[in-house]
Amino acid sequence: MAPLIDELEAQGITSLGAIAQALNEREIPTARGGKWTPIQVSRTLYRLSR
Repeated sequence: MAPLIDELEAQGITSLGAIAQALNEREIPTARGGKWTPIQVSRTLYRLSR
């Protein structure tokens, strides 16, 4: 997931909402198979930063 988020940020997609939208547009499901929301992106970024 980290490389994909890095790629999005390199394209200028930096807000949580924009990242969530981009992941949903690419049809990348969450861990539970659902749609991305900004809070889920935030939690994922937090987990990746540990």
